[in-house]
Amino acid sequence: MSTKQELFLETSSPGYSRRLIENLASLWNDSCFCDVTLLIDRKRFPAHKNVLAAASPFFKAMFLSGMEEQKRDVIELHGMSSEIFSIMISFIYTGLVKVDVDTCQDLLALADMLGVEDVVEICSQFLIDNISPQNCVGIYAFADAHNIKDLKHQSELFLEKNFVEATKGEEFTQLELSSVLTILGSERLHIESESQVLEAALDWILFDLPIRRKYFLQVLNQVRLNLISHKQFHQIIDACKDPGIKVTLAKFVPNNDCTQILHLSSLYIPVDSVNMATWPRQNAKKYIYVIGGFAQNKHTFVSSISTLDTVERFDIYTQKWQTFQGMHHARSSHGLAVLDRKIVAAGGEDASLISDYVECFDPDENFWMPMPSMNHPRYGLGLVSLSGYLYAVGGYVGSQIGTSIEKYDPYDRVWIEMDKMPHPRFSMAVVEYEGLIYLAGGLSEHYTECDKVESYNPVTREWCTLAKLNYPRAYHGLVAADGYLYAVGGFNEYKGSLSSVEKYSIKENTWTNVTPMQISRAGAGVAMVDGRIYVFGGRSQDVELAGTNSFRASVTLDSAECYDPQIDSWKNLPKMTFERCETVAVVL
Repeated sequence: MSTKQELFLETSSPGYSRRLIENLASLWNDSCFCDVTLLIDRKRFPAHKNVLAAASPFFKAMFLSGMEEQKRDVIELHGMSSEIFSIMISFIYTGLVKVDVDTCQDLLALADMLGVEDVVEICSQFLIDNISPQNCVGIYAFADAHNIKDLKHQSELFLEKNFVEATKGEEFTQLELSSVLTILGSERLHIESESQVLEAALDWILFDLPIRRKYFLQVLNQVRLNLISHKQFHQIIDACKDPGIKVTLAKFVPNNDCTQILHLSSLYIPVDSVNMATWPRQNAKKYIYVIGGFAQNKHTFVSSISTLDTVERFDIYTQKWQTFQGMHHARSSHGLAVLDRKIVAAGGEDASLISDYVECFDPDENFWMPMPSMNHPRYGLGLVSLSGYLYAVGGYVGSQIGTSIEKYDPYDRVWIEMDKMPHPRFSMAVVEYEGLIYLAGGLSEHYTECDKVESYNPVTREWCTLAKLNYPRAYHGLVAADGYLYAVGGFNEYKGSLSSVEKYSIKENTWTNVTPMQISRAGAGVAMVDGRIYVFGGRSQDVELAGTNSFRASVTLDSAECYDPQIDSWKNLPKMTFERCETVAVVL
């Protein structure tokens, strides 16, 4: 006995959904079968109730909840722009939407009200793609007002990352008190100093002082006042134009003997009612990254040199070291700079091979990625970041001392050779300060240490000759702060590795000696944070080569020390994980 097998097919038509929405759009365009007309700003929008209800929870509730509108053929809607609704209803019928800077926020507000999540996501992404320090506060306030959580979160992260620039705009001064308290109290603010938070708080208060004066202490409570130096406090107080605010701020100056704070209503409040936190914000903790270099074996008479790809980070608050993912290419005497919160390493040398290779490091992701190579291989170059561009200066190029300056444009992702140096050199020290690039010392065309100092203006492309160093030096560090440059350590063929430190007054164009380091260092990583100079590793002739009694040679170091210009004194720091020389240090 046989049975007939039953065959069947259940599938979908690939283009059915597209054709259906196209047909609905055609019916809508021809006003066929429309059973409702929406009236907005006296403009009529014929539509189908079932289509509106399927696309929007707002309309579904209107047509199914027994509301009076359910029975009407013409429904007038208030609080909407006919121009913006025209974009929205077109999306409902076609799935297509055009978003621009003029309509995005209004369209997003309407989509949020109607519950059209696709448009909410599209508009939110458009705002995030076009966010900047100038508009991030406004986007944050808009997202907060409309309770668009993902957009608020993304804009808040961007605002915190760009806090200093973002709070300089008018948008910040127009925020509501609750938003200001949230922002100023955030642990994630990227700041150089807590004084920047105080300045932002004062800007908000002073923008509408008669109304906001009563909030002063409430806002001040979000600032970690104990972290602001005496000097910074007085600079802020001197710049403030309101006598009452000045008097109150004076009570918080560090080392002030006052135990009570004068309230603006003439009442006294206890000191402990304001923020006296002594620990910096999470992203205000200053990290110094020490990257690459070479190490020389101390334990054998015949030197064994290893070029390093290693990365380690020093936390200036906890005084602890942490290692990170190494570079793709080991290198020494390379350039190092920070661009868009990423660390860029360029050029350098490995096993006598000079490199043009460039890579950048994202500390948040602990990941290195390649960048476009320089036009020339460079060893002993200077690399600085200025106005969103990188400048690679001089160095030993190929088989000769280079004279060129290359500029990296991150938008076009290309290196451009833009200028020549008046004096070719390599292994000099280079630093950017207040829009100028300063060069000091280095090895000249005669391969001897020089004492030349110059400044370069990348905008006008002008060079200026400055006062010479007191000691010719190369393989040294150069840092800048508070109107001064500091040339730290280095090497001189007559004196060997140097412990000396020179201070240059930009105003007076003079160099003076300050207290030398505790040990001579050439090729050390040098960085400045909060007015203090940090020096890492290098090579020194002050350290006796292990296993010998009568010969002193340069050995690579793992030690570090810190200089405080206020007291003209050095102190030792915890040792690095790796000894290294001809390394570079940057602050991030």
